[in-house]
Order: sequence, then structure tokens, then C-alpha cells
Amino acid sequence: MKKILLVGFCFLIGFWYKVSLGYAKRTILRMVGPEDVNGAWAEIIRRFEARNPQIHIQYLSGPWSTDDRENMYIRSFLSGDPFEIVYMDVTWTAKFAARGWLLPLDRWFGPEKTRVFFPGALKAGYYRGHLYRLPVTTDVGVLYWRRDLLPRPPRTWAELEDLCRHYAHPPGLYCLVFQGMQYEGLTCNFLEFLWGAGGRILDSSGKPALDSPAALWTLNFMQHLIKDRFSPRAVLSFQEEHSLEFFLQGRALFLRNWPYAWKIINRKGSPLRGRVGLAPLPARKGHLSAGTLGGWGLGIARGTKDPEAARAFIEFATSAEAQKILHLRRGWLPARRDLFRDPDLLRHSPYLRELAPLLEKARPRPVHPAYPRLSDTLQKHVSAVLAGVENPPKALRALSRTLTFIVEEPETGLLKRLARDYELRRTLKNTLFFGLVSVGLEFVLGLFLALLLYAPFPGRTWVRLSVLIPWALPTAVMAMSWQWMLNNPFGVINDLLVRAGILAHPVDWLASPRGAMWSAILADVWKTTPFVVLILLAGLYSVPRELRESMAVDGAGPVKRFLYLDLPLLLPFIRVALIFRLLQAFGIFDLIWVLTRGGPADGTRTLCLYIYDLAFRYDDLGYALFLTALFFLALIGLSFLIVRLTTLGYERRR
Repeated sequence: MKKILLVGFCFLIGFWYKVSLGYAKRTILRMVGPEDVNGAWAEIIRRFEARNPQIHIQYLSGPWSTDDRENMYIRSFLSGDPFEIVYMDVTWTAKFAARGWLLPLDRWFGPEKTRVFFPGALKAGYYRGHLYRLPVTTDVGVLYWRRDLLPRPPRTWAELEDLCRHYAHPPGLYCLVFQGMQYEGLTCNFLEFLWGAGGRILDSSGKPALDSPAALWTLNFMQHLIKDRFSPRAVLSFQEEHSLEFFLQGRALFLRNWPYAWKIINRKGSPLRGRVGLAPLPARKGHLSAGTLGGWGLGIARGTKDPEAARAFIEFATSAEAQKILHLRRGWLPARRDLFRDPDLLRHSPYLRELAPLLEKARPRPVHPAYPRLSDTLQKHVSAVLAGVENPPKALRALSRTLTFIVEEPETGLLKRLARDYELRRTLKNTLFFGLVSVGLEFVLGLFLALLLYAPFPGRTWVRLSVLIPWALPTAVMAMSWQWMLNNPFGVINDLLVRAGILAHPVDWLASPRGAMWSAILADVWKTTPFVVLILLAGLYSVPRELRESMAVDGAGPVKRFLYLDLPLLLPFIRVALIFRLLQAFGIFDLIWVLTRGGPADGTRTLCLYIYDLAFRYDDLGYALFLTALFFLALIGLSFLIVRLTTLGYERRR
């Protein structure tokens, strides 16, 4: 019996050693992507590992935000332990390659292997003549049109205007809706107008080329769409979802969006099912139409221990088999031309036939290491033109000067740059206005509510609990709710005010710099006033009741009791509330980011948004840290000032 047990034990040890040794020899490759809905990537990885058992792929679910996933990759590169498989957005290639974070793929993927991809999708993977990214999925801006109301889709912008003058009847039925909010979508829309007029941002040598008649026409035409009511002014607050919802309500003849909207428009229960066509975006007469390219691809991080294994996975993930899985399970468009003739995919998605020629002409955004800053500069000035804050010639001059400065990257000292930083001055002004106004309103309203809730009345406990609800809600969720409530035309606030007779017509709250700033202040006051109430209510309960009764006996009324008893004893609590709220308000980020992204026309861009862009989008970490240190010192000084102003004379002498 002992011999049998000994033999069995030795067998188990040997088996464990063999398995562990085999596992140790396996190559482990990691990649980060969005949540793997419907298991598309899991299926691709399962099939790849079945054919390559010596390679294990770890798919790590990151946040939905593209910027957040980009930051995860950047942190991994800087740490010296990068994720081996780099799952890249179409705009990341130049930025990552310029920093030396990617391995060139040319030696593995020559012309004989890459000619199957759409030219624009492939071009977006090149930087300085080398291939760093192979496309997995692709996307393109398209025009949706109401074929039940219109005889044909327009080929030129002049034809679109003629159709709209005949068939559009604003405000019930507008001509065109697009993405006009100050974010990346506005850059994509602007580029499509610009390319369709024969213009471009950078020339073949990489120098700015915006100082051109085509760019001036583009800005004038986009402003004309808003000013002459071809598009609702509300587009200044529209992202993809808002413009699609507006179109689904039957409020526009044309919609600029991405192909994902096709399934939503034609799904069961949609009011526009079977009534919408898909067409190329119009162009100016004599020029070619082009949609902005989108999509994702794969690269290999420099420092990967087994680049051959990474190459094998990329080759499989970009194969027809893998891209079919991604389309059938997730709806993502393949980057391979041959799949747009695949019978299985065409039965599942007949609209692929119409998309193929559009993808052939799709153009990538400028491939430049400083693309994030180029895009933000475009967004700011185009948004300013749409909002009527800048006229097109002035905006174009400012754009040309700024883009030249960004591309040339002059070496400037921190102090000299601080003195010349126009964007910093603008964001400081916004930050001070937001902080002082919102905290002032919160303090006055919070003190009033605290006094009201201190007085006894039936149901006081439940009222107190209800007042605290806004404070308990997550800021991002609350900001998204306010964004939809303030939206025109489908926001509930406009609906209620119009029904009550307070407004004669809906207001575009988020479509102007001033309106967006006051909307942000309103959301912040609603969210954080309960915090002030809570602090001040605690202070009121700390005031001895005997002193109140004594002053009442001496004939002091409510006002005198408040001024000479409550207020002095509340000062320590006021001090705490002001310090906490001013620090939070001057450091505001999440509310503004979700509500307005700093727009329109940089009207709500605060200091923290600017520092975030410098550090994580522009890779200007030195200047960002410099500004952060100055901001930190300023907040310390502000805290000391508040303590000084709210400390009574007898307290200082103690």
C-alpha cells in the first residue's frame, strides 16, 4: 500500500512539474480594450490559442473612454512594462511611434499582405514611411437622408441647400444635423467640410496649410448653416447620440454620423425604419467628397520579449476570419476590402455594399505626434465661429498662427511660456468665475436652507433626507443627466418652462459660452449646496440653546440673535465649508468634462481641464507639473486667507 501511495505521489509531482514547465514556456501577451461585449475578442483569442497553444493572450477590459485607455497604455510604456499588444485608435499611431514606443511592422507585413486593406485605414498606420499599426476595424463619416421626403441625395453642398430650401421647414423640420460640440467629433465634421472644398490642415511636408480660400469657405459655410437655420443652433451641444436622437424624432432631413447609426435607424420599432438612405457626404462643386476615417488597429510595443508571437496574433486578428467575428458579434466594420463582398456578411448586413465605396475614399486625420493639440485648437476656433464668438477670417488667422507654433515646437522656458500662455489666462478666468459664483450661491442658499431646516416643522426629518440626495449622487452621472435635461429640443427643462409659460420657445442652454457656464454653475449648485447645508446645520446645533433663550428674554429679535450670536459662533463652520467648497470648485473637472468638455469656444474650460490636456493628451508633462505646483501653492494661500478672514480678534489673541 505504501509503495502504491509513493508511486502515485511521484506521478503527481512529475505531472505538476511538466504542466508548470509547459506553462512557464508559454508566451503571455497582454492587450487592453473596451469591455468585450458578446465575447467577440474572446472567440478570436480562443481560436488563435487552439492553433498556437504556446501563446496565451490576456484581453484586459479597460474603460469605455478612448482617452482613458490611451492613458493606460502611456502609463504602461512609461513604467517600462508595456502591454505587448497595442490596440490603437486611428489617431494614436504618430504619437506612440514618435516616442519610440512601437516596433515597425514592415518586415512582417509587406505590400503583398497589406493590399487587402482599405487604403485610408492602412495609411493611418504609417509614420515617417514605416508601418506601426495594422487595421482591425474601420469607420467613416456618412450622410443619412430621408428618402421618403426627398427625391435624391445631394452630391454637392449647393444641391443640399436647394433641397433644404424646398423641403425643410424649421423649427419643425431642419435641414442638417451634425456633431458641433467642442470635442473630437467636431474635428471630424470640420475635416469633411474642408476636404470637400479642396483644403487640408497640413501639407505634404507636414507644415500648416489652413491659410487658404478653402478653409475660409469652410468656416463661412459652417457658420452659414447655423446662422441661416439650415441647422439648429442646438448642434453646438450635439455629440453622435444627440444628433441621432434629433434625426430619429423626424426633425431633420439629413444627418451626418457614423455607420453604427444605420442599425439603430432601421431596428424594430424605429420611427424611421426603411425610410432613410445612406450616401457619401456632399462636396463643393469641382471637388471630391471624403469622409473622416475612424477605426482601431494593432501594433507591437517596443520591449516585447517575443515579438514573433505578437506578430502571429496580429496576423490572425486582422484575418478575414477574425474580422468577420468582430462584425457579426459587435457590428464593427471590417478593415478588409474582400469582406465587403462576403456572402455571409452581406446577408447579415446588406448596407455594406453602400459603405464599401465610401471607405475606399475615407481619409485619416493628420498623422502627427502633436495631433491631440492640433485637434483641440481646431475644435476651439471652429466652435467659436459656430457660436458667433469669432468671425471666420479672425478665427482662421488665429488657427494658422497657433498650428504653426504647435508644429514647429519652439523651445521656450517655463516662465516665458507662462507669460505668453493665452490659453492659461482664459482658463484661469473661467475657473475664477465658476468658483466664486458657484460657491457664493451655494453659501447663500445653504445658509438659508440650514436655518429653514433647523426650525421645527412636521416632516422635518424627511425633508432633510431629501435635501441630501443630490450630494449622494455620483458627479459624472449627475452631469450626464443635466446634459440631457438642458438639451434642446428634447430636454425636460425646456419642456417644463415652455409649458409653464415662462419661455416662449426652447433655449439652447449649452450652445453658447455664457449659457454653458451658467448651466455648469446651476448643476454644481444643485449638487453641492447640500454639503454646505450639512456643515452649517451642524454649526447651528452647536450654539447653546440657553444663550438664545437669554437673548430672547432680553428682547433681541431673530435678526439680532442671528447677527450677534449665531453668526459669530458659526464662523468655524463657515470657514470649513468655504475652504472645502472653494478648493473643490477651483479644482472642478468631472462635472465640466461630462457636461460641456470645456466648450463651446473654450467658454467652460477650467484650469484642471487644461492641465489634464497638457499632461495626458499633449505629453507636455513638465509644463503640466509646473502649473500644478503653482496651483497647489495658490490653493494653500487661499486657505490661509480664508482662515484669516473668518477668525475673530479674540480668537487670534488666544
